[in-house]
Amino acid sequence: MNSTLCDPLNLDSEELTTLCELLESERVKLLVEIRRTDHRSFRDELRHRLTVVEGLARRCEAIQTGSKSGTTLAGGRS
Repeated sequence: MNSTLCDPLNLDSEELTTLCELLESERVKLLVEIRRTDHRSFRDELRHRLTVVEGLARRCEAIQTGSKSGTTLAGGRS
């Protein structure tokens, strides 16, 4: 996936909460799928996706705890 910066997402509190919940749900599903798969290359892809999802979830939670209104989730790496 491309690592260039993207325009920030301007999310209200409800949208940010929903995004955090979706990311947590995806994280749990990925953990199950990683345990169940027999194919090493597919498992490696899932682990990479899990790393990305966990990073996004951490950023979401940091924004959620730092600000409760009109938040921005900017793309890129910190």
